[in-house]
Amino acid sequence: MDQVTLVVVRAVESGATTTKRIIDATGLSRLKVERALSALEKQKLLFREGQGAWAIGIPPSTPSVRQCGTCTLCCKVLEVTDLGKPVNTVCNHIRTGGGCEIYDQRPRQCRSFSCAWLQGHFDDDWFPETTGIVPHFSLDALNIQVDLDHPDRWREEPYFSKLCELSLNGLKANASRNYATLVIVGSDKYLMLGRTIVPDPTLFGTAFVPITHDTFRYWKARSLEHLQRLNDRVMEIQRIHQELGYCAIPDDDDPHPPYRPALLQKSTELREVPAR
Repeated sequence: MDQVTLVVVRAVESGATTTKRIIDATGLSRLKVERALSALEKQKLLFREGQGAWAIGIPPSTPSVRQCGTCTLCCKVLEVTDLGKPVNTVCNHIRTGGGCEIYDQRPRQCRSFSCAWLQGHFDDDWFPETTGIVPHFSLDALNIQVDLDHPDRWREEPYFSKLCELSLNGLKANASRNYATLVIVGSDKYLMLGRTIVPDPTLFGTAFVPITHDTFRYWKARSLEHLQRLNDRVMEIQRIHQELGYCAIPDDDDPHPPYRPALLQKSTELREVPAR
């Protein structure tokens, strides 16, 4: 999937459910947005709800291996556009003790949803009703939707260490499936890069290089063109590090080619600074 399409998906997931709102959120041309929407609709990854709003229709990555039981947390923390239900609002159709009053007639958005705990990707102690966390996969992300009644639960143990581990697995070059790990707490969003937390990540992506095995230096992209330049510089940093065993990591977040001369100069300057 190309970067333009991914940006459109991220915009819809962030609440831009009309074509105009997607254009406003991404800054992409109407033609590019409409082409991406059309392609996603043909692949049945996106669909129009009854109210005319775009919604994600990504099929579960694996069949459910568990039962929801009494848990209805997804019916609270997720938006359901066809029911007019906003995020972090209890659905009017929840039954006492669990279940849905309109299960057989539930909107397609509900039918296509299956949390990652149901699919067996998390241990029993991640039961959403207990943790206050609903993990679920999208096209390129593991989304950790946090109940506002427990906004800091994801930072607590054992959850934080597990999320760090999962985020590192998703970043591995040889992973069978690459994904970002995105934590959503109300209107706040955080991208996890191991133990490094990126607040308010942009729709266009984040470039990063490792500092230690589980911490990173990052730069947030403001456009697709900006992301390309950031990634090009990251590749040059990696090449220099392989050649010399060391490369300085610059602080500026708006690089322009050529990248190599400036990186080599900064690396040399830092090498020459005497140790105190």
